[in-house]
Amino acid sequence: MIKYSVTHVFEYPLAELLSAREDRYKYLDKFPDLQNVTLLEERVEGNKIFQKRSVSLAKSLPQVLQPLLSDTGLIEESVFYTDTNTHEFVFFPPNNKKVVTISGKSSYTALSDKSSQRVYQCEVKSEVFLVSGLVEAAIEEIHKHSLEKDKNSILNFLTNKPV
Repeated sequence: MIKYSVTHVFEYPLAELLSAREDRYKYLDKFPDLQNVTLLEERVEGNKIFQKRSVSLAKSLPQVLQPLLSDTGLIEESVFYTDTNTHEFVFFPPNNKKVVTISGKSSYTALSDKSSQRVYQCEVKSEVFLVSGLVEAAIEEIHKHSLEKDKNSILNFLTNKPV
């Protein structure tokens, strides 16, 4: 198991960051970096937003995982708590959670009136005999890169908001 943390600071108020977090998915034609994500289910219950998404890894699937996955995508199941601005998530292959699971929590907080941050606490776990360490390291690297791309897509949305 590998644990890691990633922090992103945004020079935007928390309300704008939270809005951009979701609103950018409404404009996929303008944000091609997000086109590998498909919303499968969404429901709101009080202060909780439940989502299930499919995330394609076709272009970034590490070689060590190719023989282990019949599908080149992951399922993300998550809950966003609107009262605490906390997002809990788990990613896994549709047919075999033992290959790899990424789980964690991200928290969105205001740093000042004009800046905010999100902090990810993540854990990658694989139970693949003999190669679990390689799988975990490869997925950690991909996930960190994905979080950086996600940060950039939020910044892109904030600076180029569709009208």
